[in-house]
Amino acid sequence: MSRSYTLDTKAASAADNIVSRIDQTGKYVGTLTRVEIVASKQGTEGVEFSFKADDGATADFLTLWTYKASGEALPSLKTLNAMMTVVRVKSLTPTQGTVEKWDSGTGQRGKFPATIFPELTGKRIGLLLQREEYEKRDNTIGAKVNIVGCFDPETELTASEILARKTEPETLAKMVAALR
Repeated sequence: MSRSYTLDTKAASAADNIVSRIDQTGKYVGTLTRVEIVASKQGTEGVEFSFKADDGATADFLTLWTYKASGEALPSLKTLNAMMTVVRVKSLTPTQGTVEKWDSGTGQRGKFPATIFPELTGKRIGLLLQREEYEKRDNTIGAKVNIVGCFDPETELTASEILARKTEPETLAKMVAALR
């Protein structure tokens, strides 16, 4: 069978849009596309992010666990505060909203009701992400990336430098070197 084809410019453009996942340690600049409040089965509270880098690569399920069920602060609370500093947000207010995220049940992205922090959603930020391997429930090895640092994407100043009113970035290079 011989089929003829007619140029579909939308399809041609879409062919360039390869969805790539961020799965390597590194320095990334992009936008927080989802900022959702989450809780573990044990009652630990956290904030989960989706991030889209300027090159189109994405990272989902970037979770900062901030408080134990007992109310004790966890180390990732410092990272959340640093993120708030670099995007110039002084407070986060839980708000009902809708998020788009991966649905393992359907095997595709879907929209879900969620409690979100709209103050961070859509903000440009620089993130330092580190790849970590872990053992899955089925005893296989999986990999995920974790937020280990952040910076202002325009100035490359870190939270401590912003708070100290520095104008030249010095800390980020050291943080990036520590990732390797």
